[in-house]
Amino acid sequence: MDFMNLLKSIEALLYELVSWLVFYPLTLWRCIREPLRMMAYARSELADVPDEQFIDALSPPIFLFLTIVIAHLLDLGFGASHVTAGGVFADTRNLLMFRAVAFSLLPLLLAVQAVRQQGLALNRATLRPAFYSHCFIAAPFVLAIDLAMTVGIRDGTTARMLGASIFLAGLAWYLAALTQWFVVYRGTSRHRAFARALLFVLLGAVALLAALILAALSIMVSDGRGLQ
Repeated sequence: MDFMNLLKSIEALLYELVSWLVFYPLTLWRCIREPLRMMAYARSELADVPDEQFIDALSPPIFLFLTIVIAHLLDLGFGASHVTAGGVFADTRNLLMFRAVAFSLLPLLLAVQAVRQQGLALNRATLRPAFYSHCFIAAPFVLAIDLAMTVGIRDGTTARMLGASIFLAGLAWYLAALTQWFVVYRGTSRHRAFARALLFVLLGAVALLAALILAALSIMVSDGRGLQ
């Protein structure tokens, strides 16, 4: 009986993993093409029973995490990750979890702001819909950032220009999506909406920088202990 349950678990896991090959590109395309509709979709799906949520797309946190994994694999494939991190980040799993948490800070900041602006109590139930919504549109931006870094660090002016172009394109798309979201769901003017979108991107960059500094300090402390 236990063996049959194990087989069923493996069957379910295998099907889930293989289905990502179909639903990841579909979800990515839908997020790029219709970001606001996907944000609304995330909220509506959370109202369904758990077994019927996101049956035609990936769950937003899983979508964001898979994007980070794909970006990491692209780094390795293009030789961008030739520098090995030290300390706890020498383990690839720890490094991926750090990147996932770090890149989740921006949707988290926006989700907290959305809950506060609606006058709701900040708790897990009220934060989840907003966080899921912003994970959908954060993923393409994260992918653009990583692709830009992977291409941009290679030798040659052309590579640097291409990396900058990818980053600027991703940033322009993300700012446009956030601006439209502030206009539609917060009722602000387009100019104020753009200013708020830019502010939150800057806040996210500061939060990411702080996380990187803490990670660097952690590596230095770990390496210092190792030398003793």
